[in-house]
Amino acid sequence: MKDDLKVVIIGGGLGGAATATALYKRGIQAHIYEQAPELTEVGAGIVMHPPTQHLLYKWGLGELCEEKGKTVKKLDMLTAKGELIADGPKSGLDLLTLDSLEGYKPRVIHRAHLLDTLLTPLSSEYIHLDHKCESMIEHEDHVEIRFTNGKVVQADVVIAADGIHSNTRKIFSNDEPIFCGAHSIRTIFSYEETKHLVEEKRVVMYQEGDIIAFLIPVANGVALDMIYPTQDASWSKPVDKELILSHVGHFEEGFVRLFDSFEYPVMSRALYFRQPLEKWSTRRITLLGDSAHAMLPTLGQGANSAIQDAEAIADALASCETITEAFEQYEQERRPVTTAIQTQSQNPELLKA
Repeated sequence: MKDDLKVVIIGGGLGGAATATALYKRGIQAHIYEQAPELTEVGAGIVMHPPTQHLLYKWGLGELCEEKGKTVKKLDMLTAKGELIADGPKSGLDLLTLDSLEGYKPRVIHRAHLLDTLLTPLSSEYIHLDHKCESMIEHEDHVEIRFTNGKVVQADVVIAADGIHSNTRKIFSNDEPIFCGAHSIRTIFSYEETKHLVEEKRVVMYQEGDIIAFLIPVANGVALDMIYPTQDASWSKPVDKELILSHVGHFEEGFVRLFDSFEYPVMSRALYFRQPLEKWSTRRITLLGDSAHAMLPTLGQGANSAIQDAEAIADALASCETITEAFEQYEQERRPVTTAIQTQSQNPELLKA
């Protein structure tokens, strides 16, 4: 591979930032083009599994993640009334360490803090905001990328990390995101508000039927991620206290009391996924993260998978002789793994007691 490889990354979320950092650590300076006016992440806490933490330490970001994250030791699964269903260490159902790697323990970090961490090594001159990709034309020796603001750039390689709504994915498939029949409400509570429910290193999961609610300790409080069934396929919608309590009003009193502190309405977001693709790459363009394999959050692997994609594509581009060989190596390493996770995450019984 030539020394001055020109790499463009479409999308400045977790996958795009991780890819730019993984490439930078190998001496390849990529340009990120993001359609939003600023780099932000919505949502709540992410459980960084041990393989992901291993990569962050490899990239020199492990200690920073330690400062911004929280180590978790166990997951307690509770009924709506707060009765223990399964206790990880006692029953062997330790969901947070199924992919354990020696020397690393699961750590929880807020999505915004993780994005800030991944961007730390990167110079601002290589991050271009307000650049929405309009089209790509793949030539024999380069890709021409046009943006809606009129800018045109050329690259040897394009890595599309442009999310579940990826336009680049249309090169490979005309499929559309699939609604799973549920919405998610995410927010952050203070430790003071949740201390009667959550210990510092304990993740709590309430489960009854199709309703699942996680309370996850993060550096700046406790993150709530509540999934509830609905036929409303709107990507996002405002909901009021009455709707929330119609689902969880009969849960234990301490949990229900949390919703008194909300400022209503709150935003509820639909959960969508994509089916696996048989191919991610052309000669010079490849997909990464949600653009390649958007999955449901039931296994907590979306962000982890994107970060592991980043390491795989960076390693391939740095070590292979040609772009074709690099893309083949990348897909052979990652596509079987993410296909299995996508399929497993769609199992409606996965998190039921």
